[in-house]
Amino acid sequence: MERGNPNLQELILWGLATVAIALLLKTAFWPRSATAPEPVLQREVAKSATASQISPIRVEILNGGGEPQIASRLRKKARALGLDVIHEGNAPSFNYLHTLVVALDGDIERARQVANVLGIPHFIGQKKEDQFSLASVSIIVGHDYRRIGLLDSVK
Repeated sequence: MERGNPNLQELILWGLATVAIALLLKTAFWPRSATAPEPVLQREVAKSATASQISPIRVEILNGGGEPQIASRLRKKARALGLDVIHEGNAPSFNYLHTLVVALDGDIERARQVANVLGIPHFIGQKKEDQFSLASVSIIVGHDYRRIGLLDSVK
């Protein structure tokens, strides 16, 4: 056989390599199961922590913009996304311009996860010394909730 032409063995080897790569890509990107999808927050937590480190993120939702029933409406969406909402009510004032996620226990990663799940761009860490507070994250709904699409339907 001539040197410039690929022989049959080389063609078979390239064909097998192509099939193997295609199978690897399929298994890497194919959905794991056909069951109902897990809540968004559980996927976020699973990305950032091992199973032994996962604990539920207890959330309180506070109305900081004065819009009636806004905390209740957000509670429904947050629970649908897998958040453990344990309290809803009013913030100390209705003068919050921006919606904000606050890590009450100082764990900024929990605040980041909740902010990512809900699509809230602002989050901060704050160590609050309240021995009676059960929530680890507080969501304060501000006047910008429509602009950021906070109450848009769950995808």
